[in-house]
Amino acid sequence: MDTLLKLAAGVALVAPALLASAQAQETVPTQEGTITRLLSAAEIRPEWFAPSFLAQVPFETIAGQLSGIRTSYGAFVRLETLEGRPLAVYERGTLIVTLASLDAQGRLTGFGAVPGPAQAPAAQTPATPAPAPSPSTAAEKESAADRLKSLFATDPVDTARFSPDFLAQVSAAELTTLFATLKAQYGALKRVEVRVGWRLIFEKGELDVTSFAVDAQGLISSLLLRPVVPETTFATPEEARAAFAALPGQVSLLVQEVGAPATQTSPAARIDLNGGRLLAVGSAFKLAILGELQAQVGRGLRAWTDEIELADADKSLPSGTLQDSPAGTRFTLRDLADRMIRDSDNTATDLLLRAVGRAGVEARLGQSAMPSTREVFALKNPANIELLRAYRSAGLNREARRAVLAQAGSAPLPGVDLFARNRTTAQDVEWFVSARRLCALMADVAALPETRLNPGVATPGEFRSVSYKGGSEIGVLNLTTQVTTQAGTTWCVSATWNAPYPLDEGQFVSLYAGVLRLLR
Repeated sequence: MDTLLKLAAGVALVAPALLASAQAQETVPTQEGTITRLLSAAEIRPEWFAPSFLAQVPFETIAGQLSGIRTSYGAFVRLETLEGRPLAVYERGTLIVTLASLDAQGRLTGFGAVPGPAQAPAAQTPATPAPAPSPSTAAEKESAADRLKSLFATDPVDTARFSPDFLAQVSAAELTTLFATLKAQYGALKRVEVRVGWRLIFEKGELDVTSFAVDAQGLISSLLLRPVVPETTFATPEEARAAFAALPGQVSLLVQEVGAPATQTSPAARIDLNGGRLLAVGSAFKLAILGELQAQVGRGLRAWTDEIELADADKSLPSGTLQDSPAGTRFTLRDLADRMIRDSDNTATDLLLRAVGRAGVEARLGQSAMPSTREVFALKNPANIELLRAYRSAGLNREARRAVLAQAGSAPLPGVDLFARNRTTAQDVEWFVSARRLCALMADVAALPETRLNPGVATPGEFRSVSYKGGSEIGVLNLTTQVTTQAGTTWCVSATWNAPYPLDEGQFVSLYAGVLRLLR
C-alpha cells in the first residue's frame, strides 16, 4: 500500500494533464486526421469539438492543456501506432492517445492522452536532431519556476492555485496534508533551479519537479515530484548484490532478462539475491489484478469500456482519491486500471478486485484467502484487535481466513493518521510475493499503457520503454520495473526490503537506481 503522506519513488502529486470524455458514437475513419490536426495546429478552434465535449471541459481549458503539452514536449512531429493505439511523436517525447471519439460531423466528443515511451521506436526515429528549445520555452520555464517558488513558500498551501481537474484527482485536504508533510520533512524552500525540469532546493533536501503545467486560467493542472537521491554507481552486478545484501532486515533483489532461457553458461538472472523468498510487497500485488483483468478482456468476458458502480462498501483508504467520490458513481474498467497503477488508488483496486473475482488473482499470486486493501486496513485498525487475533489464529486454514476477511470487509476503517506515525502496523497483514513472481506478473502486463504512466525510479529517456509498479508502507518497500534498453534487451528488476521499523527509502532508491544504470 502506498499510504497517504508517502512521497515514494516517482509517486507524488499527479493529475492527468489532459483527459476528457463524453458519451459518443464509435470513432469514425477520420480519427487519424483529426488527431493530427488537433496536435499539430498552432491554434485550435472551438468548432473542432462537439457541444457535449465543451459542456464538460471549457474550450479555454483544452487550449491551455494543449499549450502545456507543447511546452513540455516540443513541436508535434507525426502520428504513429503503438500496440493498437495512436502514438503522438513530439520533439522531446511521445503521448499515447487513449481516447479520440468523433460524432457524425467529425467533431471530437472525447479525447484523452497519457505519457508514452520517451522515444518513438528506434526504426522510426527521425535522423535529424530536434531543435533546441526556443527562448520563449526558456522564459516559460523561468515563469514556472517563479510559480513553484510562490506555491511552496505559502503555508498552508493555497489549494485555490490548482485546477478543478487536478483537485478531482487529489483533494484539497490531501494537498494540504501532503504539503505540510513535505515541509516537515524538507524544511523551508530556499530556491528553485531550472534544469530539464525544475529542482526544488529545501533546507533539508531536494525534490525534482518532473512535470508541471498550468491551464488557460493559470491554475496548476499537472505536478509530479520525485525525491533527489545520492547517485550510486556499481562497477559489477556482484557489487550491486553485495550492497543490497548488506541492508538490515529481509531483502531480495532479482535482475533477470525477460524471455531469455536460463542455461548453465548463460543464466537468465544477472543478479539473484533471495529471488524466490516471499516478502511483503505492498501495492505491487496490484499487478496480479491488472493481469487478471487483461486476461478476462482477452477472453471476451469483459471490455475495457465496461462500467462498474462505486458503493460505500467499496471505499478504502488512500493512496488515491476515489474514496471521496459519491456512491453510485460509475467508472470504466480502463479508468480504474489507470488509477490503480498510476496513483495506486486503493478504492479503484478493490472495485477491480470485485469485478474480476479473487480466484484468478489469488492463482496469479500463488496465494489463497487474499485480502482486499479495505480488509487490510480494517485488520490493522487497533479498534478491530479481535478480528486481527482471529485472522492470526486462522493460520493456514483458508476457509477460516476467508471468514475473517468477510467480517473485515464491513469493519470500521482506521483514521489515516494511523499510518503517519512512522511505525509499523501489523506487518503480517500484507501481500507476500517473491521477486521472481513479481517479474512474471510484470512481464504479463508490461505492454499495457497503465504500467507506463509512472516510470518510478527509472529515467525514461535512458530506455526504449519503462513499465513500473511499486509498493510501500512503514517497514515495507518494493520496486519492480521492466525496462527495454536502447540495444533492445528487456530486463526486470525487482527489489524488496522488509524490516520491523521505518526504512531508509532514499538509500534503497539510490541502490536501485544504481542497478538500473548497470543495464543501460
